[in-house]
Amino acid sequence: MVKTYLLFIVGFLFSIPIHAQDVGAAALKSKHQKIMSTIGTTEVSIDYHSPFVNGRKIFGGIVPYDFVVDGVEYPWRAGANKRTIIAFQHDVLIEGKPLKAGSYGLVVLVSKKKWTFIFSKGKTWGAFNYKPENDIVRVEVKTEPYPHQEWLRYEFVDRTASSAKVELAWERIKAGFTITVDELSNAINDILKKEKKTPADYQSLAEYTLRKDPSKKAAAMQWIDKSLAMEVGRYNHKPYSKLLKADVLIAMGKIKEGEALKKLALQETQGFGIYYYALRKYLVDGNKEEAYGILLDNIKRNPTHWQGHLALGEYYLKVKNEKKATESFKKAYEYAPERWKNYARYLYLQNRLVRNN
Repeated sequence: MVKTYLLFIVGFLFSIPIHAQDVGAAALKSKHQKIMSTIGTTEVSIDYHSPFVNGRKIFGGIVPYDFVVDGVEYPWRAGANKRTIIAFQHDVLIEGKPLKAGSYGLVVLVSKKKWTFIFSKGKTWGAFNYKPENDIVRVEVKTEPYPHQEWLRYEFVDRTASSAKVELAWERIKAGFTITVDELSNAINDILKKEKKTPADYQSLAEYTLRKDPSKKAAAMQWIDKSLAMEVGRYNHKPYSKLLKADVLIAMGKIKEGEALKKLALQETQGFGIYYYALRKYLVDGNKEEAYGILLDNIKRNPTHWQGHLALGEYYLKVKNEKKATESFKKAYEYAPERWKNYARYLYLQNRLVRNN
């Protein structure tokens, strides 16, 4: 009983100088930081204050290990001053656990070899008013040794197209958690929420729907037909929509109809349409041969089509043929209209320089 009482007194005394420090001098020393990263199409931000070590023992010192007294948890606020706030634009997975879009207070239960990150709907000052009933998600992760980090910092590391790890490092310890997003679902939902949709929106809905679930050909076709039903504006979207429709028809087994439509659409496609369609064939669908055939056929029919030469240059870069890439970018520069000259020239000179080195 005496031991428990003493632990409570130590914990209470521990909270007093820290709180006083927060509203006093350390409020000036612990710098306010905010970092943001986009994972897929999801913005994630972390708003925190960054204290410095200043010769103190941090973990196992001013941030105690296993700070639980009489069954009551006293987590660390994962920063200084105000409670650290993390916000997500879309629903995410934290270490595989679902977390809804929104902003959350972030606190940490610190042990010597593991930390428990807690995402809480509580956002009060510090962590002194922490209430476990406000917990939304808890994830337990292992700590790792780290070179001395004077100022506490958060960083997004180990990034992929649909995930990133949030890493917290201070003193000689780091720990973190992985955020995973469903980028296709998020992209689809963002477009569906728009009150006014463009032909490009419907084209994207068709492409994203098929990439997420190739069996949903009928749904993709409905989006394509919506784009085709819209009037042509400054940009003629219909040839690209026809190309998408041709691909869906072929995937449905209507090969003759799809091939005929594709042939017609390729002849109608102008501007960047060929660029996007052919490179998507290669980079998204993985069909390198078809992409190359489309690009060569386009140049044969339209030898001065600068976007076609630009696409060929990008293609050659992907297959590591720098000589051909440079030649294609040079032709793109030669045929580009005045407002695109600088861009095409930059690509040409950049690749010529790389090749010569």
